[in-house]
Amino acid sequence: MLADDHPVVLKGLSLALAKDGLATIAGEAQSPDELLALLLDTPCDALITDFSMPAPGRDGLALLAELRGRFPALPVMVITTLANPALYREILATGVLGLIGKSGDAREIPEALVEIVSNHVYLGSSVRALLGAPPGTPMGKSGTLADLSPREVTILRLFAGGNSVTDIARETGRGLSTISQQKTNAMRKLGLETDAEIFEYIDRLRL
Repeated sequence: MLADDHPVVLKGLSLALAKDGLATIAGEAQSPDELLALLLDTPCDALITDFSMPAPGRDGLALLAELRGRFPALPVMVITTLANPALYREILATGVLGLIGKSGDAREIPEALVEIVSNHVYLGSSVRALLGAPPGTPMGKSGTLADLSPREVTILRLFAGGNSVTDIARETGRGLSTISQQKTNAMRKLGLETDAEIFEYIDRLRL
């Protein structure tokens, strides 16, 4: 089963998988609702889905969590334009077996499909490079939201909401150096290096 809100991407995936008769496309969806309805009616051996398909409250991590809850045995591969190590770990923590960047080599998709239907984890080369994982190394839940303290989560949420470190110190009644250190600790735990990555991470988690 394929899911992506861009018809051109669906066509590309179909061509990549049809080569050498590797797979038969059981169905295609262009939205989360369409995908979930299709999965209820159409048997398939694996799902390849985009991470971001416009659907308020039901795309991204929310969709992956729903898929895991409703179809726990279905091998899922995610393809994405994201380049955020913390979000990669959150995606993998939902039970996804395959994770590939859309900017990567298209030949990775058939390779990944073979692996995930055998219940093996497959990370694309661009994903491994960002996570610092050697080939064949599965990534666990380390470096996810669960590793942060409640205060670190609060600081990142406030920062992503447009507050400066000084603003957060004033609002929380804590010292500037304490807030700065907790922000730094949170970024280190998540593997984030820039403020832009914080904004993207918090936005996708909808905290």
